Amino acid sequence: MRTSRYVSSVPILTRQWLVEGYIWQCQAVLEQVPNGAEFIAVLPDSRSLIATAKPVSPEMDGRIFTPWPVEIYSNEDQQIPLAVLDNLGHYAQIESFTVPLDEEPEITPASALPSYCSFRCGQTDGVEHLCPD
Repeated sequence: MRTSRYVSSVPILTRQWLVEGYIWQCQAVLEQVPNGAEFIAVLPDSRSLIATAKPVSPEMDGRIFTPWPVEIYSNEDQQIPLAVLDNLGHYAQIESFTVPLDEEPEITPASALPSYCSFRCGQTDGVEHLCPD
């Protein structure tokens, strides 16, 4: 089982890449990613984040994908940017995001448009590099 935690320092990455697209969440840990989607991370609450090139919800038997509300803080004090490290050494950190604006104030979550984000993803050996203050 994959477990994740929020981190406040950048681990030393053995490889890294960018994942961009419309961001979707699934309320479960995904064993596989739907066709046409890229895996980003599993959050500590077990939600999986994936990206698609188009703002169309991915389809996968037994899974429901909803737009991810951009959550750029990872602690109760809202002082740490979203960065996640799982027990398999997979790291993801939000780099940029755009939030769709809608003139209709009473938009329902089911009809909400996903945000377009860029995440720096990487593989780490588990050693963390403390960032200078």
